[in-house]
Amino acid sequence: MLLLISVLFGTQALCSWAASAPARELPSVLLSPSCHDAAVEEAADLALDQINADRTEGYILSLYRIFSVREHPQEIPGSVFYLILDVVDTECHVLSKRPWKNCRVRPAHKTVYGQCKAIIYINQSRKIAHLNTYECNLQPVPPRYIWGVCPDCPVDDCPTEPKYLETAVKSLAKFNEESEQTHYFSVLNVTRASMQWVIGPAHFVEFVIQETSCSKRDPVADISKCEPLSPESAQMGFCKGSVVNSDMEHKQSVTISCEIYSPQNPVTEEGKLQTNQRSDESNQNDQQASPAETKPFSLHLEKTKGCVKILPPTTEDISFHKLTESQNEHEDSKPVPPKPIECMSTPPAPDGEKTQADKPGLTEPITGPVILPFPAELSLSDSCPGEAKQTDAILHPLLTRKPAKV
Repeated sequence: MLLLISVLFGTQALCSWAASAPARELPSVLLSPSCHDAAVEEAADLALDQINADRTEGYILSLYRIFSVREHPQEIPGSVFYLILDVVDTECHVLSKRPWKNCRVRPAHKTVYGQCKAIIYINQSRKIAHLNTYECNLQPVPPRYIWGVCPDCPVDDCPTEPKYLETAVKSLAKFNEESEQTHYFSVLNVTRASMQWVIGPAHFVEFVIQETSCSKRDPVADISKCEPLSPESAQMGFCKGSVVNSDMEHKQSVTISCEIYSPQNPVTEEGKLQTNQRSDESNQNDQQASPAETKPFSLHLEKTKGCVKILPPTTEDISFHKLTESQNEHEDSKPVPPKPIECMSTPPAPDGEKTQADKPGLTEPITGPVILPFPAELSLSDSCPGEAKQTDAILHPLLTRKPAKV
């Protein structure tokens, strides 16, 4: 009898452990939600806004379509989404801090396009969206595609050439003379340049400007001699200018338009979370949090890491799928080890819940989302890639289609 009781208690304990074990373990298989799913659309929206907010150079990227998505539900509330997004650049500089939906996409023959990989953790119950890592590979539309659609359009050129800096300086002189700013501005860098023959050579530039210490109350012969104000206190600006020469009339026509941005305080990780909270009515109707969600804990989130690389024009698409294939072959067709990703760090092995013993008085457990290496396998959903946000005859053949399943 005693032996029977022992067996029964042992069996009960084993069953109890087996029933509770799955609740403590994370799913080992990544989900493949639809690229049309509302939660996926929101994840892509938030990820792209945070990619743009993290950058200090270049232009705001706009979503062309969701190429692939994998989802990893977490033991803590929320999910980690692994996204591949087809993107195009806009006419807004990243200094404007505008949401990508508020920026006008460039005409296809002027655009830069490519793909971004992003890992983002989203916790709807706590209104948290945190971008962990990202990597974007971009390139201009190849010239042969442009000439077929717009043979007379301005041709993009290297913005670091002296003639384009001269164009920016001449354009800015007009702005400094006509604007109501209290200080002179100087050219920080030329971000885009092109040339076209109209009634003579015409040069077009887009460039960033920075406020200087020289007051407009005092005439200044050479703005380049003015000391720029510190980045913490200086106003920044983004300008579009042109200098058109008339060979017949021997005249120059100068145009300029600028947006000026006030100094912005650096955003802390905590502030970033507050900024990324959504107030949409759809989010206000979330289900009541479960007891596990209401348990107090301090959330540990790593600092966002990522980069954007702009490649030279080519006739080949630059999807991550194609990049991986090209990295696996030499010119002699022999396989080589794949090159490591340069700007998406490999996360450490998941260690589950942590405690913060180095901070006295903090008794709440510290935990965070488990970030896995970016999955090599694309979405298994037939809905991916998703529909393009806009139809374009130039971009459509350039952006890769989902490879056939083997």
